[in-house]
Amino acid sequence: MQLEKKRVTVVGLGQSGEAAAAFLARQGAIVSVIDDAKKEPPVALLTEKSRFPISFQMGDWNPKDLLSADLIVVSPGVPLSRLPMAALADAGIPVISEIELAFRFLMAPVIAITGTNGKSTTTTLVAEILKESGLNVFLGGNIGNPLILAALQPFDYIVAEVSSFQLETIDTFRPRIAALLNITEDHMNRHKTMENYRAAKERIFENQTGVDYAVFNVNDPPPNASLLKGIPVWFAHKVLPGEPFSLRRREVALSHDVIISNIMGTPQPIIWSSALSLYGEPNMENVMAAIAISQLAGASQEAIWTTLTRFSGLPHRMEKVREIKGVTYIDDSKGTNVWAVRKSLEGMTRPVVLIAGGMNKGADFAPLREVVLKKVTQLILMGDAADVMARCFHDHPAVTRVGSMKEAVVRAAAVSGPNNVVLLSPGCASFDMFKNFAHRGDCFKEAVYELGE
Repeated sequence: MQLEKKRVTVVGLGQSGEAAAAFLARQGAIVSVIDDAKKEPPVALLTEKSRFPISFQMGDWNPKDLLSADLIVVSPGVPLSRLPMAALADAGIPVISEIELAFRFLMAPVIAITGTNGKSTTTTLVAEILKESGLNVFLGGNIGNPLILAALQPFDYIVAEVSSFQLETIDTFRPRIAALLNITEDHMNRHKTMENYRAAKERIFENQTGVDYAVFNVNDPPPNASLLKGIPVWFAHKVLPGEPFSLRRREVALSHDVIISNIMGTPQPIIWSSALSLYGEPNMENVMAAIAISQLAGASQEAIWTTLTRFSGLPHRMEKVREIKGVTYIDDSKGTNVWAVRKSLEGMTRPVVLIAGGMNKGADFAPLREVVLKKVTQLILMGDAADVMARCFHDHPAVTRVGSMKEAVVRAAAVSGPNNVVLLSPGCASFDMFKNFAHRGDCFKEAVYELGE
């Protein structure tokens, strides 16, 4: 991709926008950066500006200004409705994401993982397994480092978590291994319909060819057949007692507490589920997906075993905080949608005191009703969505509304008995009360430790 002397506008100055602008400038592009926030540009970009032509428009900007560019790179946090997409198309000005820009300069095959839930855990697991196998791996995308930081670098594999927002504006992005973990309702405030959301997620497969691999969850509807040109691989099949393990397709399955894979040609046991360090039923599917992807990438059996017995999960994802007087406190602040909460609750074998609520993303909370009424003894609600959730669970016998995380934890401790689980799994975004999901989880942990003994 020729960038020298091209006029490139970067829309949105988040982490990926900043990295894209710096890369573009170093490649000789004439870079303009625009952002809604009235703030000083980051020091790193101001340093680049001293060597390369970068201009900034912070605060109010006119969408018509984009029509003077040769290329638009849009950050994932910027809805496409904010851009004059029809006018840009008429003018022949491409609009691409940072991952699309990065892909055109990557020197290694890409493993891309998307899905509503479990993306970060699965992506990190795959990267750790491949590193344990002795490979030089870049981990990034929607988790950690922007993908553009891997451009022109000699890695063995690029392992990327990708979101629906990033996939909306790809063009040539083609993963050697693409995985769709699951799709459940989320981000309706941006995508408006499940059809739009699913279509964005499934774009991960659209540029694959017959030598690539497409990895799916056997429990979800298969993706649009017109997009599927890669070799299909399935995961998360649970083999029933007496049922033979299938050899009709490439697959990773759970049989009698043992994860089995036939991806290498014959069925082979990989690991006992009881040997896993990860907590919670939802992580079982993440593990099976990671095994499938890692085997396709050439990971060794020893590396898979070592990593899975050592890796205990990422912060704020079914993370056990502590146990006090028989009550276990679990931080699942990353459970930001209804189906993530449902999965977490379905895996619970003990009575649950649930702390939920936050900024509503247009979700329907009705799919939670059955499992909440069955497993949640006390429902503690907070944030903007508290009223909507309270109406949904109007017939629950114990619903409390609180105004802060500390109040929620103190209330949860007061109503919990021995063998209870206090679970923070909000089902909502965090931005009404917190900087992000991590800040929310940290506040939960702090309040739990303030309980003393």
